[in-house]
Amino acid sequence: MMLHATLVIALLTGLSSGQQRSLLIDGSTKRPVGDTMQFFIVNPPSPPYTEISWSFQGSPVITHLEGSDTFGSNYSGRVQLDGLTGSLKLHNLTLQDSGEYIVTIKMSGGTEFSGRMNLTALNPVSVSIVANETEPIEFHSTVKVTCIASGSFFTVTLFGETGNMSSTYEGLIGKVKITEYKEARRGMRPFVCEASNDVTGMVARLPVNVLYGPDEAVMVATPKGPSYRPGSYITLSCSSESYPAAQFQWALNGTLLGREGPELRLENVQDSESGGYSCWASNSKTGRKMQSNTLHITVPVSGLSGGGIAGIVIGSLLAVAALIVIVLVLLGFRFRPVKGCYRRTSTGD
Repeated sequence: MMLHATLVIALLTGLSSGQQRSLLIDGSTKRPVGDTMQFFIVNPPSPPYTEISWSFQGSPVITHLEGSDTFGSNYSGRVQLDGLTGSLKLHNLTLQDSGEYIVTIKMSGGTEFSGRMNLTALNPVSVSIVANETEPIEFHSTVKVTCIASGSFFTVTLFGETGNMSSTYEGLIGKVKITEYKEARRGMRPFVCEASNDVTGMVARLPVNVLYGPDEAVMVATPKGPSYRPGSYITLSCSSESYPAAQFQWALNGTLLGREGPELRLENVQDSESGGYSCWASNSKTGRKMQSNTLHITVPVSGLSGGGIAGIVIGSLLAVAALIVIVLVLLGFRFRPVKGCYRRTSTGD
């Protein structure tokens, strides 16, 4: 949408024939290049007019005389004149349109009304922000951020982590660069570059995704061990601070299992799965790896083999046989007769 500015020109109306009434307000207004400027006359004299003319820096812009319009150089198609009020619209402003404009309205009888105003056309500001890298590695990279702004009579500010850097340009056409160096660290705020002048403002933002980690890898078991019954279900979880998210691998007694992911589930665990478990966290973008603590899991033998059972049976039989032998031996000692000792039994006389 084309922006419009309203320039109010107050005229002192003259009642005496042949007198000239001048605009007493001497001000200025500023508009962006490419915009439309509307010079609006408030409380104009009552028509009919014999002539309405606008000039710029002493050169004619448009003259309305006896119902027809005459345009100055480079103004045809760019200006519109209101024949009832004398107001003027100037389209497609350029830097060259900056300067003093004068309007003159002539009445029958020789009375003239005039006014003047200064216009300043400014280039709108533009701003951009770039960095040497947008995914730096924490503690290993230095981020170089450059803010580039251009326009007319503008101020540019780069909002950094610890402070702001500003610069001002005083001219119609120019460019300013501001550069800042920052060590990459996690949690860096986006860099913001802002530029503005009297007619426009613009903001550019640059997020910086700092790569880090993995930090210390931590492993826990659910339920807690270290001893588990055969057939138990165990979940091992591994975590580590990292951006992007860490990748995980699992090892048993130092040998990789070929299992990946933040969890390792052991279902219907048996004694053969006893040992020291650990996880490896890695980040392909930072090139870092971290090994977790070792967590030991112990699963006792769930039962005896057939050979073991046979051994127990044979052992039990041998033990029974030995016990029988011992009993018989003891009984034999008890009933053996002692030499020289007899007991006579009386049969009666």
